[in-house]
Amino acid sequence: MNSRQVLEIFARYRKDSPVMVSSGASGNILNQIDPHDPFMFNTGMAYTSPACLGLALARPDLKVVAIEGDGAMLMGLPNLVTIGRYLPKNLVVLVVNNQAYLGTGMQLPAASAIRADLGGFARAAGVPNVTVADDVEEVEEAIAQAMAGQGPSVIVANVDQNVVLERETGGAGPDRTDLAAAFQRWLREHEPPASAPRSNAAAAGTGPIPEALGTYGAGSRVIYDALKRAGVDFLVYLPETLLYGVQVLAEQDADMLAVCCTREDEGVAIASGAAYAGRLPAIVLEGTGVGLSGLILASTMVRRAPVLILSSHSAIMGIRQAHDNISTMVNEPIMRALNFPVTVLTHLSDAPVFIRESARAAQVLKSPVGVAVPPYVMDEAN
Repeated sequence: MNSRQVLEIFARYRKDSPVMVSSGASGNILNQIDPHDPFMFNTGMAYTSPACLGLALARPDLKVVAIEGDGAMLMGLPNLVTIGRYLPKNLVVLVVNNQAYLGTGMQLPAASAIRADLGGFARAAGVPNVTVADDVEEVEEAIAQAMAGQGPSVIVANVDQNVVLERETGGAGPDRTDLAAAFQRWLREHEPPASAPRSNAAAAGTGPIPEALGTYGAGSRVIYDALKRAGVDFLVYLPETLLYGVQVLAEQDADMLAVCCTREDEGVAIASGAAYAGRLPAIVLEGTGVGLSGLILASTMVRRAPVLILSSHSAIMGIRQAHDNISTMVNEPIMRALNFPVTVLTHLSDAPVFIRESARAAQVLKSPVGVAVPPYVMDEAN
């Protein structure tokens, strides 16, 4: 079977499910078959599934679908771990596995053509519903079950390397900003019913909630309270020392949807998915994580998603340990190079104003906005 056959089957079961499609031909094919909103394609290798995870967690009333190529899935294997941790019942990941990097215009073999087992990876990550399909009958059965039942579900569709486009698209068609605007408009116009649950995260996703806030606990309380007052209602993080207490407070707060990611760039993508759903997300991370996230931050800017970034270690007063220089080298410089607003929290007492105004700017500009936190600020409450 070929990828077009898989996508034609999916289109019959899709209905109005929000769909994001990674880089490659699948987006162009589905755009020819079934282009109705909400639909985005060319959403980026490694970042499609986590963006869909963020949307699925924020909008449990919708069946959310990520369509990946095998190259994109291999690049984003940590995403499967986070999906397996939080088990969103309304998420489907469809992997079109042609075992090659056809997006390059050549038939370069991917690791899935050698020994890598994408279905095995998903099962090992804790995803409960995993199907590897080799023909159209198996694909149709898997898609029908996934779209009708509870997930999360991962379907690996093994296809040949024929790219079946009715016509070449060239450079024509909507750009990423146009697609994102239409996608977000549809979500706003289709609000969940008042009786729908506000979030979709399995209780097992968190594990034991820590009680201690760490070395900077008093400062963390000031910053977390400022985030809540600013309207942040979705917080993504990867644990780190300086802002650890903020992350603990988020996990302890029943009104905050907190997600622990496995990579910071994955976390930015998760936050962007929540932003599409109308949440005001923040990501709390070390400056090195900003260094890992340049590409997805740029994509988030292009797709006009408001995300508040709270990152430790400012460029001038962020060094206390020998290894801190790496954080300071990449944190502010990358955010400033991308030319979205960035400020440095100079005193802990300023946190309510700095965070409130940065969150407001993110919403107005529909863009990431950064707040860098030097270590000395967190000492001020101790």
